[in-house]
Amino acid sequence: MKNKIKTVIWIALGLCICVGCSARQGGKYTREDLDNLAEIRIYAAENQELVKTISDEEKLYQYNQCAVFDGSDIEERQEELEKALEGAEEQYYLTTYKYPAARFGGKELEENTTITLYEDKNIVKMTVSEDSIKAFSISEEFLTFYYEIPEEEMNFYRSLAE
Repeated sequence: MKNKIKTVIWIALGLCICVGCSARQGGKYTREDLDNLAEIRIYAAENQELVKTISDEEKLYQYNQCAVFDGSDIEERQEELEKALEGAEEQYYLTTYKYPAARFGGKELEENTTITLYEDKNIVKMTVSEDSIKAFSISEEFLTFYYEIPEEEMNFYRSLAE
């Protein structure tokens, strides 16, 4: 009888552990998973009008996976990429907002970056918000970067706006 009780307890304990693991797999992302990203606001470039606000965790996670770029040759190509955008029409601004670093006090989201999408181009402009750098002031020219992205990534960015 004691062996049966022990077996039932072990089975119940094992099921609880397994249920906890599977619940985590389908559960929410943590702030660390999302790199503290709270939402993305998408604006139409022509009139600065808010098109959409995205706070769905799955979309935010996908955005973070795309938003990683290889900066290995970014310095050398800045002028070339900027010139390639001359005359190009801006289409959307994807502005990201993060949770404040302080756990107490202000709960207002903080602007982090803005990615500008251009029509018929796979080059984007990323501007880091001055407010996201708290230690010291940096000129806007050092907070703006141009880089090329694959077609698949550009399609994902555009799908967020549509």
